[in-house]
Amino acid sequence: MSFATLEPPYLLLSAPELLDPNFARAVVLIGHHTTEGAIGWIVNRVIDPKAIELLPEPLGKAIHPETPLRLGGPVLVNGLIVVHRRAVPEIESVEIAPGIRVSSSPDVLPALFASAPRGTPSGLLVFGYAGWGPGQLEREMEEGSWLVLPYEEDFAFPRDVDGLWERALARLGATPESVTAPPGGVN
Repeated sequence: MSFATLEPPYLLLSAPELLDPNFARAVVLIGHHTTEGAIGWIVNRVIDPKAIELLPEPLGKAIHPETPLRLGGPVLVNGLIVVHRRAVPEIESVEIAPGIRVSSSPDVLPALFASAPRGTPSGLLVFGYAGWGPGQLEREMEEGSWLVLPYEEDFAFPRDVDGLWERALARLGATPESVTAPPGGVN
């Protein structure tokens, strides 16, 4: 696969040898990737406390109590971002890749997170993101730091993050033991 022809959305799986604590065993939804760089969100890092505990009133009461908060990556931002799959009428959001939207509007919270969690969630409530500068992600891919999985909703918007990295590797027909980096790759 040519890394130059990858079109978002797609998923990155960290190589088993990737030791960077920010990305070890990470599954990353890539929503933007151009010659200027790439942006994505780690989807399998759920953090405590729950989102409801951090949101001010009345927003906290507008979401289901079990709505998880995810650490989207090491680049921290002031405020939460919602990464979601479907357009929500009258809510400000931007489609950054086909079928992937982002919003920082608090109005999106009750529309996506008010009901009890069932099946694959419509959105992810994330704090932070993962970002790469021009050519950086391509170099890391060539070094063997990342495996690419075509976009699948069940992996991009997972209900259960336990074992997600292993399940995504298995979807590629791999196991942690069967994946090796090229010589000189992965830090």
